Amino acid sequence: MKVMAILLSLLILTLSGAAEDAPTLTVIGEGKVIVPADTVFVSVSVTAEDENVTLTSIKNAESLNRTIEALIDAGLKRDDVLSGRGRSVQSIQTSSRVCNNSTCVMVANKAVSRVTDQVTIRFDAEDENLINRCLEAAKAEGAEAEISGYALGDDSEALAEARRKAVEDAEENAEDLASAAGFMLGMRLDIFEPSYPVVYQQSSGLDPLSLGMMEIFDFSWPDMFDPFDAGVSAEPGMLEVRSQVVVTYEVAS
Repeated sequence: MKVMAILLSLLILTLSGAAEDAPTLTVIGEGKVIVPADTVFVSVSVTAEDENVTLTSIKNAESLNRTIEALIDAGLKRDDVLSGRGRSVQSIQTSSRVCNNSTCVMVANKAVSRVTDQVTIRFDAEDENLINRCLEAAKAEGAEAEISGYALGDDSEALAEARRKAVEDAEENAEDLASAAGFMLGMRLDIFEPSYPVVYQQSSGLDPLSLGMMEIFDFSWPDMFDPFDAGVSAEPGMLEVRSQVVVTYEVAS
């Protein structure tokens, strides 16, 4: 990231100096802040199998409702159960190997339907005791329950800190580049944020197959210049906020 920012800045400095009497220097700065999440999401799901998909769906919905009521009895607020449920239906066909004295054949059994219903619940990250109680209550009802994600409900302080670090990083880059080119760094003329700061739950490598053409040439994409950036700490519940800014300075010889 830093290397590409320097190369671009030197190019911009050369072009700006050639086009105008008073040269300017434009640099890229990046700020990163790692903060604990203040919101935890838990996924609760129940699964049932039956030959009749309609009966299986009804049975599953009732089981999930009982699980939610058990969580509320454990202290969960009903409003923290997010609206909307997920459902997946699979048809499972099994077969048996039947043999007589001379031959063996595969005989198809009746197909059964496997239905999974899922709901997501929001918790305050500081309420660890409630999270643990709800996980245990869900499992006691025969449901699967696990932490499925983290978020920042109030990201204002983290965004402000990431932006401040991005501007500081840009100024450090500008001072180094101006000195290397034989200039003195002057006043800041313009500051531009190509995209809104991004909150990352975990680091992900560069996957060209998942990118569209516009994304490939979008230089505001935080990982575009450094796909091998280590990214977020692997510690659960920690989020990384990234800000990128483009700043233009006046320079003088």
